[in-house]
Amino acid sequence: MSYDAFARVPVLPSEEDLALARRIAPVIRFAANEPFLPNHVGITVMTAPGLSPSAELMVGFEPGVARVVEYAIWWDWDIGHLYELEHVWLKLDGEGNIVRVDASAHGRLHAMTLPDGGLPLENGRVTLYSEPGKHAFHPTRDSVLEKRSMLNLACTDMAGNGQVLVNAMFAVPFAGITATDHRAVKRYLQARAFSPSFIFDRLFDLASAEFLSWPDLHAYIARRVPEVLAAVRREQPLLKAVLLDSGDTLVDEATEIRDVDGYVVEAALIPGAREMVETLAAEGYRLALVADGLVRSFETVLGHHGVRVHFETEAISEALGCEKPAALMFDTALAALGLGAADTGAVVMVGNHLERDIKGANRKGMISIWQNWSPRRPKVPADADEVPDYIVRNPSEIPQLLAFIEQGMARKQAVTALAS
Repeated sequence: MSYDAFARVPVLPSEEDLALARRIAPVIRFAANEPFLPNHVGITVMTAPGLSPSAELMVGFEPGVARVVEYAIWWDWDIGHLYELEHVWLKLDGEGNIVRVDASAHGRLHAMTLPDGGLPLENGRVTLYSEPGKHAFHPTRDSVLEKRSMLNLACTDMAGNGQVLVNAMFAVPFAGITATDHRAVKRYLQARAFSPSFIFDRLFDLASAEFLSWPDLHAYIARRVPEVLAAVRREQPLLKAVLLDSGDTLVDEATEIRDVDGYVVEAALIPGAREMVETLAAEGYRLALVADGLVRSFETVLGHHGVRVHFETEAISEALGCEKPAALMFDTALAALGLGAADTGAVVMVGNHLERDIKGANRKGMISIWQNWSPRRPKVPADADEVPDYIVRNPSEIPQLLAFIEQGMARKQAVTALAS
């Protein structure tokens, strides 16, 4: 589906239109602890019913309505995703009086009327309530409270789940957004999760925002989202790489079948291993294989199971002439990823072997994760270097653990930023 932001706008707003829109602009009531406020508003004045220029919504002209002032309201952030666009439509009669108010809520248009059928006015101004974190509009506090459970969940456990919002309207300018971009945004918002107060005493006069035409706002958004995203990528701490062992971490060594030359020609993956690797790759983690064994064995087994394609690089003991915990194994993988000693604190090593995987990672200052799945390896650390930072029982736990680690990094960064 293509979207032409200009084809739907028959006439750009005049200076008089912008002045009118500012004069009658709504006031928005936000929750006391709302973290995100709007900053730009795209104005369109419609003189006939039709499709909104800035939303996939039909704007009707009820009896007595002579023109409609559309406010396309822009936030850089929604608690669920990067950027937010909500709408208010003030409908005027021939004398310029507001006779009806409509507004958007999660992609739908709703009439903003009080229980008695009146307009939502306070001190002569249209005044609407905005959902905490999510920003959809309501005519009364009570109608927001009806969604209290959903909003509490959206602002806490589900924060960041929408990542970077990409829809048809901005499909072209946002085409280059990567999986890592999405993950950075998710972690940024997870670090800003909050419990809404539902005390709507934070008044925001929409007239204080920057008003411009909708085509100009559309152009601004196309520039603004990449700018915000670039800032998040610069500032948001993420894991820089995930190093994975193979035997009894991905591959069940008990199922290995070897040829006469000692090469593994067939083996089963541990349940959940392929799905784990595919999940990490889809979320933009940089993956490297750091494993002891023969190169051809890994090519055969991991290639057969479709896992090897997800590794950006490999450090294999046969090729390097040493085994873990030798530093060369880890240094080789890091160098191939363009990482060095300063990056190791944001690198994870996952393995089943305390003496090889965990000791090697700890000595390099990496985050060590011991997968205690195999019955074939010692279970008790022989010394402090073999004590892992984290323990998992099977591969399926790893994506959630990495998310937990990154969320901790994000919270630490957010606290530091607030304190500075």
